[in-house]
Formats: sequence, C-alpha cells, structure tokens
Amino acid sequence: MMSYGIPITRETLGACEGCGVTVRYLGEAGRKSGHCPSCSRIARQGRRYNLTASDVLAILDLQGGICALCGKGPEGQSTVSYWHIDHDHDCCPPSDAGWAIGGGCVRGLLCIGCNTRGVAWYEVLPEDRKDWQRMNHYLSDPPARRLHAAGRLKFRSPFLVENCEYRRRFVEG
Repeated sequence: MMSYGIPITRETLGACEGCGVTVRYLGEAGRKSGHCPSCSRIARQGRRYNLTASDVLAILDLQGGICALCGKGPEGQSTVSYWHIDHDHDCCPPSDAGWAIGGGCVRGLLCIGCNTRGVAWYEVLPEDRKDWQRMNHYLSDPPARRLHAAGRLKFRSPFLVENCEYRRRFVEG
C-alpha cells in the first residue's frame, strides 16, 4: 500500500513514545521513534519543563483527566491547549535558555484560570490568609511530585533533575 509516495512497511511504522499507538513516519526511513500528532503537541509543551509526552500523560492520568484544583476538564475544548504545566517558580526560575527547568519543580496540570489566577494569587497571600484546604494540599503534595517520588517520571534529560533546586530542597534536605 502506498500513501503520498511513502510505502507503509515495518520501516515506516513505529509506536508513539507518548501513548503507544502505531504511527507512520513520513519520509524518515529507518526512524523508529517519535509521537503521534496529539502527543507531539504534548511533548512540545512538556519540553520546556524537561517532561516527556508520557510524563505529561501520566500526570494527567493521576489527576483523573481533570484540573488538580478546580476539578474541571476540557469539556469540548482542545485537550492539549487546555492544560497548563504548573511549576514552583521559587524552585528553578527559567534560565536564559528558557527550557532548562529541571523538571522536579513541576507540580501538576491546571486549567488556565487556576494556573494564572488561582495559584499565582494564592502564593502571594500572607501566611495567615492561606486557608484554602484544597490549594494547601495541592501545594504540599502535588501530583507530579508524587509520580517523581515513585520513579514514574522519565524526564527528557535526567541530569537536569539531578541538579534541580527541588532535589536539594526536598529530597536531600
């Protein structure tokens, strides 16, 4: 069978690194790794935070496919653009390279409202005003850190995680 001049053979098929579905690699003979279109967008989003597509999907799976704070899901919206990767800005501030966040700073996946208004607003409150139980639980035991502690996150570059401020503050400290 031919499609766009590229034969569909064992050499042009492979499993998506994110979800495992069989995908065809157009024009890249011999390439046996990569992502399906959906996971490709997820992988691009996670790259800045040193996460693989399967890492992002594992976090979303642990959260039950909903925002870790408000409990809402995408409901008819694009699932890829709906999620924002929340990370601790005090842990590993973005460098000039922009992508060198270690990965250990990632807390979870939030909807845009919870990420830009909820967490950002809550973190600047005085300590005596921080009485939202769900937010306190999320900040003290975020989903991504639970997966990291269990060894279920792969990370794109493990050496970045080893040097991450998170590791020095929470794992070794």
